[in-house]
Amino acid sequence: MTISLRLALIVSLLLCGGCVRYSEVELVAVSDARITRFDARGLAATITAEVHNPNNFRIKVMDPDMDLYVNDIAMGKAYLDSVITLEPNSTRAYTIPVHADMAQAGLLPLLMASALNGTVKLGIKGTVVGKARALKKRFPFELEQQIDLRR
Repeated sequence: MTISLRLALIVSLLLCGGCVRYSEVELVAVSDARITRFDARGLAATITAEVHNPNNFRIKVMDPDMDLYVNDIAMGKAYLDSVITLEPNSTRAYTIPVHADMAQAGLLPLLMASALNGTVKLGIKGTVVGKARALKKRFPFELEQQIDLRR
């Protein structure tokens, strides 16, 4: 490519890049959280969260760096089971499947206490990557929900 062609390409990319406006995505509410598996090997949960995406483009949520807490005790890293795609210009509920493999020595007493109490407090803190077209940005978040184990 000649220098003038490269320069024209760079200028056109900069001009088009200025047209894309990003507005912050908002976690509106957590409407439901269910533990689907809770045993000595780990935990799997499904979280239903209402998210507002005011942008004119889809945003894929991926590449999490999340820490899982059960009753305020750090249990290990949590992982998304699938990429979440936020629809443009929308506020809607998304089902978010997460899991954590735990090799924590104190997990058995926590399991027994939670089973007797009937509730458990689930917390997830960390960051996720939001990707739209060729742009990526890492977002911090924190989520905490009391879960009734009897339902």
